Amino acid sequence: MDFTITKASDEDISFCVDRMTRAIGNQPVNREVLEQTLKTPNVIVLVAKVKEKVVGAITGLAFPSLIPPPRIDFLDVLDEESAKKGLPYRLIDGFIEELKKRVPNANYVDTNVSASNPNYVAMYSLKGFLVTGFTRGEKPIGDTIVLRKNISSEASTSYTV
Repeated sequence: MDFTITKASDEDISFCVDRMTRAIGNQPVNREVLEQTLKTPNVIVLVAKVKEKVVGAITGLAFPSLIPPPRIDFLDVLDEESAKKGLPYRLIDGFIEELKKRVPNANYVDTNVSASNPNYVAMYSLKGFLVTGFTRGEKPIGDTIVLRKNISSEASTSYTV
């Protein structure tokens, strides 16, 4: 399976809003505001496609001022086959590559993962992210684990999958 990872078009962003809205569940979401937010210059939105069909997406922040710090907010792979072929790792790599282009002085990237999802914690750990914190949360979001990856040098603890 050959993935093409690119910056999201307006149509792709609409697709991402659909996926994010589903992932949020019963939380109230203003779709229009979310869509406009994803189109701002300080947000990275990448999609992975196979034959023009979106099979995955990643979004996050990349402010030149580094405040707030760069972070991955959403990672979504639509099917198990794409996940088994390493798409989540390729999306993370693509995000970091784009982050370095936009914010060359960024030293790290953060992400928050639900404590109830150990597979995501393991996935990010394999890409060199280290646990740096824990946040006790209320339902429906619950507890989160804060992970950080040093991107300031090529030397890292990540493994290629």
